[in-house]
Amino acid sequence: MKYSLSLLGLITLEFSLTSCFTGIEGTKKITLSRQDRRETAPTHEETFLADIRASAHTEWDKGKPFYVADDRASVMIDAVRIESGKPSLECGDELHFLEARDIRTPDGTTRTTIIFMRGNDEFRYMAREAPAGRSVVMSDDIPGLIDPEMIRAVADRLKGMRLWTLSTLWLDADGNRKEGLKYDPVTVTGVEKGNMIFPVKVKFRDDEGRAGSYLMNFGNTGKDSRSFATLFSTDDPRTSYPGISDGTWQMICQAKVAPGMTKQECRLAKGNPTDVYDGHDHSKSMLLWVYPDATTLYFEDDILVRVKGY
Repeated sequence: MKYSLSLLGLITLEFSLTSCFTGIEGTKKITLSRQDRRETAPTHEETFLADIRASAHTEWDKGKPFYVADDRASVMIDAVRIESGKPSLECGDELHFLEARDIRTPDGTTRTTIIFMRGNDEFRYMAREAPAGRSVVMSDDIPGLIDPEMIRAVADRLKGMRLWTLSTLWLDADGNRKEGLKYDPVTVTGVEKGNMIFPVKVKFRDDEGRAGSYLMNFGNTGKDSRSFATLFSTDDPRTSYPGISDGTWQMICQAKVAPGMTKQECRLAKGNPTDVYDGHDHSKSMLLWVYPDATTLYFEDDILVRVKGY
């Protein structure tokens, strides 16, 4: 949200940001000045995986496998018959589609129910009711399950591909967060199943031998959380900014900012701010960018002059 402030207001704002800003405002709509906002057509990255889609249960062959990505799948998928002696469902299990049935519920509605088998164990997932009283269950609809056919399709598309990273939050071999680089050229070394929230794990290695991975969803556009378009570029971003010095670019790749950087350079390093405040001090204009982590960037004449909370 953009605000106009006097110098006194800027001082008051700084005090209030220091004392009480927590980053909870991070979900507010970003509103920037006209020159800072640009509408663009879908990028190549936003359409790159658009043809990889879930399949409807009416298309599944008997025996189609599904990975269990989380023990919590048992909350939504009921065990009907357990002969193996195992707990109902565990992460790492593999279920196989048996059939779909229309089952009448106690309230009189008919619900599409998917029957899975794990050996001789039987499990059922009852879909939510559709307006017509019948649901079509897609292969990425079932909580806690991952469709391996979709994982293979992503792997066929990405494995061995050269890409550029867009986030410094990499994962190590054990799945723990590590500090990586933005705009780092990498080669995709593998694609595996991820977790219940982000079902795809993309592994990569950069030219210096640093390895990492991203958890990703099957979303097709940059509007989707952790989609391909929010994590990777298919072209070298550096070529679009020949005026940025090598030293400044190295800082940008580490998501760092420093006085003297331009708004464009700061946006490349840290992304768009949550809130924007502008004001004036006699003949000088002042612009504040506030981020969800409470970092505040102070600009004069579009040049960063101060960083607070960083």
